[in-house]
Amino acid sequence: MITQLLHPTPHTKIMVVTSHLEGMIEELSSFLSLYEGVIDLSLFPGEHQEFSHPCIHKVHAIKDYKSPAGGVPRDYAAVIVQDVLHLHEIPLKFLQLIYRTLLNATEIIIVQKNGSMEIAKVEAMLDQVEFRAINTMIDLIDGYEVIVAKKMHMWGNGL
Repeated sequence: MITQLLHPTPHTKIMVVTSHLEGMIEELSSFLSLYEGVIDLSLFPGEHQEFSHPCIHKVHAIKDYKSPAGGVPRDYAAVIVQDVLHLHEIPLKFLQLIYRTLLNATEIIIVQKNGSMEIAKVEAMLDQVEFRAINTMIDLIDGYEVIVAKKMHMWGNGL
């Protein structure tokens, strides 16, 4: 399901930022292995299932909801943020740091349980951080809202 939003090329590198590692990682791993892609995980406090797959590149254990997700500037073709944004103490700063980790012309995909955080508030923060082409889908994954935004090359901070 979430893989419909990705545009992989050979050796695509994405980051998954989550408070609960679960079934989505299996879908992503299987999908990206076709492209020899890799996944970096940033695991915030929460319930995480044991999982290993050859495409898991790095695992960052994040100590609390004040900390950044990790990652290197301009390193990822996509960042998936699952049930973290509404828990983070400084969500705007969190999004600013995620923005820096993305390559130009790539996406952030926010997956949150229905009603976790007001969609208009999330969209306004994304806009403030200079993400563009913001779209919300409420029927892609049962029980979840999916908000996708793009870091555009030569727009805002996308230099």
